[in-house]
Amino acid sequence: MRRYPRHDYLEMTEALQQFFVTTIRANCDDSKYPYRVKDLLNEEKRNSILREQAMQQGLQLGGRGSAAVGTLFAKRYSVFVMSVISAFSLYDTILSIADDDVRFELNGAGGMRYATRLERTSLEAEDPVQRRSESGLLKKRVLLHLEPVLRAVAVGTGASDKVMWSLVAHNVQQLYARMINDQSIWKTDERLAKIQADQSLWLDRQNDNACTCTFANELQHFEHSGWQGPPFLIRRYCCLAYQVGSGSHAHAYCNSCPKLDSESRLRKLLQQ
Repeated sequence: MRRYPRHDYLEMTEALQQFFVTTIRANCDDSKYPYRVKDLLNEEKRNSILREQAMQQGLQLGGRGSAAVGTLFAKRYSVFVMSVISAFSLYDTILSIADDDVRFELNGAGGMRYATRLERTSLEAEDPVQRRSESGLLKKRVLLHLEPVLRAVAVGTGASDKVMWSLVAHNVQQLYARMINDQSIWKTDERLAKIQADQSLWLDRQNDNACTCTFANELQHFEHSGWQGPPFLIRRYCCLAYQVGSGSHAHAYCNSCPKLDSESRLRKLLQQ
C-alpha cells in the first residue's frame, strides 16, 4: 500500500475529527466506543441503543417522539457518511465501512461520535478512469451499508425510510456543494476536478439500489436577495428535531428545515 504523506495524513485525521467527529484507528478493537454498527442489526442491542438515544433527547422510544429518534439517527449517522466521502474526495483515501469496524458512542445529547480504520489509499496512479471506478464502487458499498442500518432503525422507531434517506441525501449534497464552493477546501484545480467528478457520480440516480436508496434526491436551493453566502440546500422533509426538549430548552426548526419561511431562514443563517 502506498504510504500516505505524513502531513496529508495528519491533515485528514484532524479534519475528520473536527468536522465529522470521526476518529481513524489502527485497530478498531482498541476503540473505547462501546457500539459497533452490526449491533444495530440485532433487535435487542438496537433497541437498547435507541432507548438510550431517546432518553438523551428527552424522547421516548415507542411513545412521544419515537419517529424523531429514527429521523435524528439518520441525520446524525450521515455525519459518518460525510467523513467517508471527504476522505475519498479530498484525500484519495478509503475508510472502512465494515459493520465490525465502524464503532460509535452516544455523546450524552443524543448525538454520536464515530471511529473506524483506514482501509487503504485509493489510487497508485492518477488514472481518472480507475478513480471513477473506485468512486463508484465506494458509493455502492456505502448504499449497501446504509440500507440495512436505516431499515433496522426505521423498524425500531416507526420513522419513515423515505424521510431518513432524504435526510442523508441532503447532507451529502450539501457537503459537495460546500467543498466545491470553498477554494480553501479544494486548494488546487486538480483536486476541484476530482471533487466535481465524484459529485457527478454520487448524485447520479442510475444504478442506485432503489428509488429511496439514493443520494440524488432533488433539493431546492435557498434563494433570497439578502443571502449572499454559499449555496444552501433546503431539506425535503423535517428531521423532527423540534420535538426535542420543551419550553426554553426546546429545539427550534433547523436552518435547512422546509417548515421555515424564507425570512425566518434568512435571519437564522445571518445569525450564524
